[in-house]
Amino acid sequence: MLSDSEAIMRKAVAFARTSKPAYLELYDFLEKLFSAQLEAKKHLAVPFTAMDAASIHARWRSGRPLLRRWDFPVDIQAAETVLKAVADAVPPHNRELSGACSALAQALARNPSAKDAVWESFLHHEWNPWEEWVETTRVDLPSLLYVARSCLRPSVEWTAEELLKTASLNETWKEGYCPVCGSLPALITLEGQGYRRAHCSWCGTPWRLARFQCPVCDNRRHQSLGYLYAEEEPRYRIDYCAECRHYFKTVDTRELLWPIWIPLEEWTTLHLDLVAQRAQWKTPPSPAPAVYEADTPAVPS
Repeated sequence: MLSDSEAIMRKAVAFARTSKPAYLELYDFLEKLFSAQLEAKKHLAVPFTAMDAASIHARWRSGRPLLRRWDFPVDIQAAETVLKAVADAVPPHNRELSGACSALAQALARNPSAKDAVWESFLHHEWNPWEEWVETTRVDLPSLLYVARSCLRPSVEWTAEELLKTASLNETWKEGYCPVCGSLPALITLEGQGYRRAHCSWCGTPWRLARFQCPVCDNRRHQSLGYLYAEEEPRYRIDYCAECRHYFKTVDTRELLWPIWIPLEEWTTLHLDLVAQRAQWKTPPSPAPAVYEADTPAVPS
């Protein structure tokens, strides 16, 4: 029997197959990837350390997230299980993804005693520690990062969910970046009475944004915040900030008659990225500059 999450995911993929045929070649791969991630979350063995509610709320009141990206514990066995599923699901003609899977699998096979370090290297973002183990000469780097972090995603999501069981997120958090890990949204949804909900690009945590708020620079002046949308897709738009020049993709879910799966929407809105970039808006980074620019980890000696 399917879990509620897997049932929603499968319904979302089924609807996307008919409503967004431009991405047809992706759906088999994405559905298998998402299924593998959800299955891995059921059997995780993550060395998790809980935080008490008082400590959590103290951090939130000062605008600090609970963890840095490199602090997330991971279950490497689960990551390897997802990697195998991903490698088996990659379309034969997709050389970028298949090459990334092969390079990562080979690195793990060559360095059996350093598997933890190999996987944990992909939790970083300002330097490239994975190059110590992974042969990247002919590998597409975005594909490598996507594959590796997709494999780590079950551990990352599970940790974020466990932390939020200790202290529920409330109106204390006012920032544009994730209250758990300090990353920026992958996507924003419009819900309820028009309020905005951000969805973390790193750990999947949802949190509420102000009606007028740029997640990157925290600009709240409505005169310099705007949006673009295509008439043929009125439920999708591009929110932009004229001050920092970044944009975010937004989905209006208020009248949707089908389920939404955020990781799927990230892929099936790639055409919005092209529209935004052609209009000279900038793709936002995943780690929020306000949190991470002066907070990079020391390179191990």
